[in-house]
Amino acid sequence: MRAFLILAALPATMFLSSCAGGRIFRPSPLKIASSFESAGNPDEAIRVLKNASVEAGIKPADKREILMALAELYAGQKDNLSAIQTLREAAQLGAGDPFIGLRLGELLLQEGLTGDALAEFVALEAMGVRTPSLFFGMGQVYHRTGRFLKASSYLGQYLKIYPDDKKALMMLYESYEALGKYPEARNALSGCAALMTKEDFAVKMAMNWMRDGNPDEAVEELEKIRGEYPGADFYLGLAYYQKGRLDDALKIFSRPASSPEDEASFFSALVLFELGRKDDARTIFRKLSAKGKYARYCDIFLQ
Repeated sequence: MRAFLILAALPATMFLSSCAGGRIFRPSPLKIASSFESAGNPDEAIRVLKNASVEAGIKPADKREILMALAELYAGQKDNLSAIQTLREAAQLGAGDPFIGLRLGELLLQEGLTGDALAEFVALEAMGVRTPSLFFGMGQVYHRTGRFLKASSYLGQYLKIYPDDKKALMMLYESYEALGKYPEARNALSGCAALMTKEDFAVKMAMNWMRDGNPDEAVEELEKIRGEYPGADFYLGLAYYQKGRLDDALKIFSRPASSPEDEASFFSALVLFELGRKDDARTIFRKLSAKGKYARYCDIFLQ
C-alpha cells in the first residue's frame, strides 16, 4: 500500500519519462498521421510518416505499411509521382504484394504512363492475380493503346463482376465499335446511356446503326429527338443519304445553320452530284478544296 501511495505521488512528467521506452506511450505513427489528416493537416501527416519510414531498426513489414500509407497521402494531395516512387520503394521490401502492384498500375495510368502500368498488370497476372481491379486496369491500358480486342476481353471479364460500371461499359462500347462488332457495341452503349445527354446517346446509337448498314433504325432514333435537339439534324441527313432519301438529305445539308458546316457542305455536294446537278456540286467542291477541307476527296469530283 505504501509503495502504491509513493507511486501515486510522483509527478506525472516523472512517471511518463521513466516509462518513455514503453510502447504503450508511443502511439503508432500511422495513428498520429491519421489524426493530422483528419484535422486537415496532410502535410504534417506526410512529415510524420516520412520520418517514421527512416527510423533506425524499423522492421521491413512495418516500413512497408508506413510507405503504403504515405503513398496514399501523396495521392490524396494529387502528387501521383511521389506516390508512385513511394510504392516502388514499398514493393522492394518483400515478396510481391498484389495490392501494391494494383495501386501502382492505377496511379501510372492516371499519369498516362501506360507502358509502365501494363508492365505492373502483366507481372500481377503472371503471379496468378485475377481480380476485378486487374481486369479493369488491363482493359483501360489496352483501350488507351488501341488494342481493342484485348481491351474488350478484359473489360468483359470485369463487367461480369460489376455489370453496372458505366465507365467500363463506355470503353467496351468504343472497343466494339472499333472492332466492327456493332450489335455488341449497341448493347454496351445502352448500358451506359446515363453518362450521356439524350442527344449524344441518340447520335451514337444512330451512327452505330449506320455503320451496321441499317439506316432505317438510325432515322427512327434521330427523328425521335429532332424537335428537341435540332443539332442532331446533320446526322439525320447522313441517315437519309445512306437510305437513299436524297432530297430529304439535301434539305438538311443545305441549311445555313447546318452543323458541322464544312461537313454539311461536302455531303450537300455529294447529294447534288448524285442527283445529276454536277455543276452545282463542283462549285461547292471547289470552295471546300480552296479552304483545304476534304481537298483530296473534292479533287476527285473536279477532274
